[in-house]
Amino acid sequence: MADKHVFLSYLREDKEHVDALQAALESADFTVWRDTKDLWPGDNWEIKIREAINNGSLTFLACFSTALGKREVSYQYAELMLAAEEYRLRPMDTSWLMTARFDECEIPPVDLGGGRHLNKTIHRVDLFGAQYVPQLTRLITAIHRVSDASPGVPSPAVLESVAGARRAEGNDVEGLRALIRNPSLTMDYDEHISVLGRNLVGQMQDRERFPIADAGNVEDGKPLIRAWVARMTEYEVAVAPALEQIKLLAMYAQRSHAQGLAQLMKVVGQEGIQTSGINLYRHSHQYPALILTYAAGLGALVKNDFDNFRAATIDAVITIQGVRLPFIAQSGGFAVVDENWIGSLFVRASDGTEASDDLIDGLKSRRIGSLHTPISDRIYTLLAPVFQSSFVNDDDYAQAFDRVEVLFDAIAEDARLTIDRFHGGQRGYGRYTWRHQYGTTPPEQVLLAELTGATKGWTPLLAGMFGGDLERAKAALETVCENAKYLRSRRY
Repeated sequence: MADKHVFLSYLREDKEHVDALQAALESADFTVWRDTKDLWPGDNWEIKIREAINNGSLTFLACFSTALGKREVSYQYAELMLAAEEYRLRPMDTSWLMTARFDECEIPPVDLGGGRHLNKTIHRVDLFGAQYVPQLTRLITAIHRVSDASPGVPSPAVLESVAGARRAEGNDVEGLRALIRNPSLTMDYDEHISVLGRNLVGQMQDRERFPIADAGNVEDGKPLIRAWVARMTEYEVAVAPALEQIKLLAMYAQRSHAQGLAQLMKVVGQEGIQTSGINLYRHSHQYPALILTYAAGLGALVKNDFDNFRAATIDAVITIQGVRLPFIAQSGGFAVVDENWIGSLFVRASDGTEASDDLIDGLKSRRIGSLHTPISDRIYTLLAPVFQSSFVNDDDYAQAFDRVEVLFDAIAEDARLTIDRFHGGQRGYGRYTWRHQYGTTPPEQVLLAELTGATKGWTPLLAGMFGGDLERAKAALETVCENAKYLRSRRY
């Protein structure tokens, strides 16, 4: 999804470290330039390297280890000289040049001009030891800031999970692929899905990690808010290893597998609904199931598979006070937290900002602006690395995300119109309600036009969504259009 690349300068001895770094960067939506894949037989090494450094690099990332000190001659020194030349031509406050260490090594004192040196002027990250993941996150955040194109800072847990799924064999993702390819292994598939569900629910039911009724005896609101922010991050850590599998199920599961997908979403969704306890905590307990529902919805949309979309949403039925309804019908970003300033605090903290007293007070008093749809925005950022290879660019991903949210809201409106004793809903209405104020046709109107044009041949109806009923689907989407228009009028 990126136009410019991150140039990696390194030694062959550090290939294993660089492979992991490349996977993480690509999961965060960066294109990586690396000599092993971008230099071809017959290429003039010096010309190609110079072009890659001078003309197309978003950042030059120099990676070091003790291996460099053991060499008398290295092509990396030549790359560093070219980088130093380029660095001297850039503004004094540029962040184009970055360094990373893979162990406790010395960084060479390359002269960068103006009294600046590589080992003293350029702040490094250390990609080893206990601080590996936080340092990797800081590096990715820094590169995003250079690009000035990030929707937010991706979750380190998600980045690590995506990178692991792409480079490892024999893991849960590979096992699931094999089961999907062979529909005859029904019992093995059912057991795999059952284990995945038990693992997720088991983590959510850990009341030391995710208390519902006990606020930890905090005496005022700020410690509780900070504990909630940390809790939301822990939810992301809990679901991260399952995201690739959920995407895979939604994209490729056959009809015989759909019931297992629905059951998985159902058990996680039911655990997310807590009817007693501290409101801030019990409402946030829906967050893991909501993330998984978005992941499944996006995965199904990639393949235009509305059988799996229905299985992950409409068929994922939970029970609330004796009423059976789809989890997504009563959930959504504003069901997780209905105060925008609190949700905005979480997004800012996820981007690396300290949840200070001043920030909390500023957001609460509106002295500092809040996001319109913070939880929706966060899930958009969270899932971007998971779907990085599924969309051509950021715009395609954003449009797909919009369509998924419109369909979620239409399912909720349909439930309000058709299910007796259900008067909830309207807890969704995410980022698409602020992205399309001017110029472009809003996605809910696009979907309504598609329905009107296709009538009973509309793909979601053929999959049994909205009971396969044209008028039900039309009524739900028309309600979504009215509500989205009202929300835009209030926000602008």
